[in-house]
Amino acid sequence: MAPPLGGRRPRRGGTPRLPRGAALPGGAAPGDAGGAAAVNPLPAAYLEQFGEPSGYLEFASTGPVSHRVREAVAAALEVVACPPGNASQAIAARLETAAAAMSRLVGVAPHRVTAVPTTSAGIFQVAFGLLGRPGNVVIPAHEFPANVYPWLRAEEAGGPEVRRVSCPDYRVTPERLAPAVDAETLVLAVSLVDFITGFRVDVEALRLAFPAPLLVVDAIQGLGAVGATLEPADVLVAGGQKWLRAGWGSGLMAVGERALERLAPTLTGWCGVERFMDFGVAAPHGALGTAHRFQEGSPPYFGALQLGAAVEVIELAGIAAIEGAVLERAAAMEEAVRRAGGEVLDPWRQRSERAGIVSFRLPAEDPAATVSRLTDAGLVAARRSGWVRVSPHASTPPETAARLREALRASDGD
Repeated sequence: MAPPLGGRRPRRGGTPRLPRGAALPGGAAPGDAGGAAAVNPLPAAYLEQFGEPSGYLEFASTGPVSHRVREAVAAALEVVACPPGNASQAIAARLETAAAAMSRLVGVAPHRVTAVPTTSAGIFQVAFGLLGRPGNVVIPAHEFPANVYPWLRAEEAGGPEVRRVSCPDYRVTPERLAPAVDAETLVLAVSLVDFITGFRVDVEALRLAFPAPLLVVDAIQGLGAVGATLEPADVLVAGGQKWLRAGWGSGLMAVGERALERLAPTLTGWCGVERFMDFGVAAPHGALGTAHRFQEGSPPYFGALQLGAAVEVIELAGIAAIEGAVLERAAAMEEAVRRAGGEVLDPWRQRSERAGIVSFRLPAEDPAATVSRLTDAGLVAARRSGWVRVSPHASTPPETAARLREALRASDGD
């Protein structure tokens, strides 16, 4: 059972004492004409939550969880192993705190957010909520499949036409999408951060350019690394296993008023309806008027607890400080690659268009071979679409960038 959500405004990180080795000098990204940007220091209480290897650079795939998340899962397992009465009620009693944390994270009223097990689950709810509606859905052609398949499956089932817009330079901008958007466009669906390049879309610019369609944002590659709230979008969905560091099976879906009004409860299950525990009244019951209507069954109890704990860890530092550290680490990785003679896939033009992902390749070396050499050097990277991808987080030690440069230069015998 999903309990009522309660919450406060996100607690901002202050300027706590900087632990040894965690100095984060301010600085603009390469090519940013805006000058240096101050970065808040990260408190020891935040850094001590993590224990991943210093060479781990794969947060765009899976973010190692914190001690607090592990403790939350262990405590929940203990409840269901030795329940103090009704097990489901005992777990549900813990969900209010977790749900409040989700509410704070994305800056919404409590009833506007619900837990989902994956990004795909949330987007499927939106896509199938448009079945039978004439019109179209516009998405960039290079979207991650989680933001493609739901729309295609809905189209096959009688939903809106899917229009995929080519963005050869990976820049998702109003100018690039405009030719595909018309009076029949129901949804514009984009990723907050591109999974290959790390390009961060200007959600506000898209809203201003296209005020009529629902704006749906897949935020999995940004939320937890950079600041993001539901507004100005209509729907924001993010799995928790990457930058949020909440582990698999966790995620959230934040929903605005327009989306609640326009989306049919096509996939709404028994926990998404009014009086869902009233088994004396035959189904169907009316769908809830809150984000909880987008539950196809029992909520992901453990995932919600994981995500709640992960948000509490984020609040130890504040998302502003975390974002500053992530951008600094990514800029340092880019510089290391360039000094080693690598080519960087860099569609960004200013710091605000960046996040935590850097993709590159070395001349005359297959990306698979580069990834293998990095692995031998104790650096965890990935191969994506013909590029090598590294993705540091705020807890990545600053000296890891130098290790990356030396490992890449080793191919030249330096």
